[in-house]
Formats: sequence, structure tokens, C-alpha cells
Amino acid sequence: MPEILFFIKDLELGTKLSSTCIDLGFQVEFSDENTDPDNFGEKVQMAIVDMDEKVFLSVGLISELKRRGLKVVGIMNKINNRDQSKLTSAGCDIIITRSSILKNIPNLVSELLNKDY
Repeated sequence: MPEILFFIKDLELGTKLSSTCIDLGFQVEFSDENTDPDNFGEKVQMAIVDMDEKVFLSVGLISELKRRGLKVVGIMNKINNRDQSKLTSAGCDIIITRSSILKNIPNLVSELLNKDY
């Protein structure tokens, strides 16, 4: 079963997103800035990163996730062109607002992981 990593510190958002992903049949795991990328499971296919958390707003983190072949979804309250350009250049597949991530997570997962839900 594929897995999705969450780099989210907001408990409410993380709970809602993880519940939706579990309902879609995915195993989820929460990670933080201290997580060693060598400990990511072999089945991990996607990472959802809260870019409003300063510890996760890192080109290095995005680059490392992309280097490991993961689809990377960034979420922000408000998307600005400078951050969007920097993060997509680092390997972020898509950046979406916090307000729309919950409504769109099934379609987003389907599109990025080529699964139908």
C-alpha cells in the first residue's frame, strides 16, 4: 500500500488530511524537521508539506524529497509568486492553498499518483 508523508504541525489540518488519505486507502506518516530521510519507507510516494511552517519552508527539504522520487505537494495560506517560483524550482510538483487542499486531496492524489478514486 502506498504511503504519504505529512510535514504538518497544525494538528487540525493534519488530522483532517490524514483521515481523508486513510479513507482513500493510503498509509500515512507524520514527519518533522528532525526526520532522517534514510528512514522513509520504501513505499512512500508523496509528501505533503506545510510551507507556512518556517522549518519546512526549505529548498533543501523539497530537493531531498524530490531526489528520493516523491511527488511533493506544498500548502500555504497565501501563495506568493516569489515562494512559488523558488519551491517549484526546487522540485515541488504543486502548491495549493490550505483552504482548498481538503476539498481537492482526492483529485490531487489521483492525479499525482495516477490512481482513480
